[in-house]
Amino acid sequence: MNHDTIETIYWIFVAGIWLFVFWKINRGFKRGLTPTNPAHTPKDSRDSVTAYEIPKVIKQLEQSANDGNFVVFLFVPPNSKNGEAVHLQYSIEDGIVGFDWALISPPNIADQKKIIEFASTLGYQLKECEMNDTHYFRVTGDYISDLGKSIIKDFYKMDLNTKLDVVAEGFERQPEPIK
Repeated sequence: MNHDTIETIYWIFVAGIWLFVFWKINRGFKRGLTPTNPAHTPKDSRDSVTAYEIPKVIKQLEQSANDGNFVVFLFVPPNSKNGEAVHLQYSIEDGIVGFDWALISPPNIADQKKIIEFASTLGYQLKECEMNDTHYFRVTGDYISDLGKSIIKDFYKMDLNTKLDVVAEGFERQPEPIK
């Protein structure tokens, strides 16, 4: 083989690797799944947990250690008039797990100001962010799992044993063993 043939094969190989990496990174976006829009996940492919299990799931997310990975806990509050689910989201950005109040579902949008005030009374300062044309409010730091549990228990007045649907992207969620 001459030098030009080897160089052509090399560039085809490099282009193939870049296409694979691009596909791998964006596979969730093509399915409509992003850290700010998990709603396109089929209901029958979802898992469920109680609010007590949120810290364990967040730990699994944290161990995945990849930006863009996320988990969303979905539930319909008892006072819901339209049956729309609230989305409690945790995601990895810049290597750090954070709590995200994404403005993608009607309850999240309607309760935005009240949630920010509620979180503030608990000592959490949510900052406004934007990704994929979706606005959300984010906080990082210790005890962010407690914020999600407090929103469920104290803000929405739900029992912590209530089953929450779970959508996990980018990592394999390990369910609790049956006892």
